[in-house]
Amino acid sequence: MNRSELVVRDIETKKFSDENSIDPIFQRILLARDVTTAAQIDYQLANMLSLDVIRNLPEAAQLVCSCIRQQQQILIFGDYDADGATSTALCVKALKLMGHEQVDYLMPDRFVDGYGLSLSIAKSIVDIKPDCVITVDNGIASHDGIKLLRDNKIEVIVTDHHLPADELPDASVIVNQNAWTDVSEGRNLAGVGVAFYLMLAVRRELRQQGWFAAPRTEPNLAICLDLVAIGTVADLVPLDYHNRILVNEGLRRIRSGACGQGLKTLIEISSKHLDNFSSTDIAFSVAPRINAAGRLDDMTIGVQCLLADDPVQAHAFANELDNINQVRKDLQQQMALEAQQKLKELDQQVLDSQLTIVLFQADWHEGIVGIVASKLKEKYHRPCIVFATAENGELKGSGRSIAGIHLRDMLDVVDKRNPGAILKFGGHAMAAGLSLQADSLAVFTRGFEQAINEFVDPACFDTDIECDGELEAQHFSLDFANQLQNLSPWGQRFPMPSFVGEFDVLSQRVLGGKHLKLALGLESNSGVVIDAIAFFQPKAILEQSHEQIRIHYELNLNRFRDIDSVQLLIRDFV
Repeated sequence: MNRSELVVRDIETKKFSDENSIDPIFQRILLARDVTTAAQIDYQLANMLSLDVIRNLPEAAQLVCSCIRQQQQILIFGDYDADGATSTALCVKALKLMGHEQVDYLMPDRFVDGYGLSLSIAKSIVDIKPDCVITVDNGIASHDGIKLLRDNKIEVIVTDHHLPADELPDASVIVNQNAWTDVSEGRNLAGVGVAFYLMLAVRRELRQQGWFAAPRTEPNLAICLDLVAIGTVADLVPLDYHNRILVNEGLRRIRSGACGQGLKTLIEISSKHLDNFSSTDIAFSVAPRINAAGRLDDMTIGVQCLLADDPVQAHAFANELDNINQVRKDLQQQMALEAQQKLKELDQQVLDSQLTIVLFQADWHEGIVGIVASKLKEKYHRPCIVFATAENGELKGSGRSIAGIHLRDMLDVVDKRNPGAILKFGGHAMAAGLSLQADSLAVFTRGFEQAINEFVDPACFDTDIECDGELEAQHFSLDFANQLQNLSPWGQRFPMPSFVGEFDVLSQRVLGGKHLKLALGLESNSGVVIDAIAFFQPKAILEQSHEQIRIHYELNLNRFRDIDSVQLLIRDFV
């Protein structure tokens, strides 16, 4: 593998069209993310993607409206991650706001039901006897389950964003921009984004039918955008312009306190603050707590928290999610150590020559394997898939990929070349899940490595780390840090700005035996003193006496005792 180097993002061939409208340093940051006009950071809701762009949306909305007008039972069927939980909560909340009380939800058990609308969960739904099932963040690959529901005269609306198999399921209506190759816009919506658009279309249809006449009032569904922001960032979909509009408005509402009581409490328990809540806080604090329920327990708890209005109930659910997340952390740490030990036991030359990492241990927790795969992917910069043994004896795996390698497509190649090796699989470019027979691991491992070798451009394994250059003394201020935050939301394919620079070390101390806290000065002797922190550092770094350092860092706002200050979050010493 190539040795990693820190490089400044290239903007040589790019030009900002209205240069007078924005500071040059911000122009440079935005150009490096392919933003060339001020209009591309105009996040007013009026600029969001038109409902008319989403295929099959009118048909789906008409079917939902028919159920509402006839007071029929609607069941929302979700998924066991944060995208699925927020999608479920959003649909339940929106339908009730529009005057429909005959709505309930059901979340699958990862360990019993597996992913999606499986045959086992479909049998349970048949016993419930709803008139209509709306899948959110799943369903596009659930052929057998959907057929069973349709055979039992239950309408099924699939809302999803995952890639389909070769054939689409026989649902009543499918709303998924990724189900058709001739669709361009809206393909990056998360499951919660698709669900939000369906609810907007339902409201429009009801409006046209005269539903919102006294005493009913038409709801402002923008109050659901806090959920859209959480699910979109949590699911790591690309933050294209339309997703940034949705996330930005959701964050704006959260910061003003205009969000659900359950989410407020979850933010508080995560030790974050409403008024400066960011997309980074979603990714690293709130989303993991919601996801933990689906990984280790029952995602119903996550939905209950997001729907809670009563402060006492909200605190109980949020506290339960926090406790589950702590268990998740402990399990993850143990599994990560064992995974590293497995890699150490491999011949280094063999490890360096491989383009993929596939690991298995029978007693690993199947709900945690995706996180371990993600950590390995970040460290080794190659696609990683980690397996555990499920209760039914199958191997359940979760994979993470790097830019330029479409993981779901690579699994499709392996499946076609090795019939029967993969029992089922699904996902998208950066993440996927699959299951194997216990004796198929070796066949799969070889096939996966061969597929990556054959179809992937070697340039994908270039491990250069990009940054946004150097900052000058005047940029280390609260005003600049606030302006930088206002350019957000940051996320997948719209990365948080990071910088490189040399500093004098004025003082240093170790926190908690693993974090390095520094006071830094600029080499220009400008008198500026800057707080910095480097989390989870090796012993050699912690014990070294630093006089001058060159670092790769993020410029963040830190709040301590209600006072904001600038803090550098050190990514690496360079």
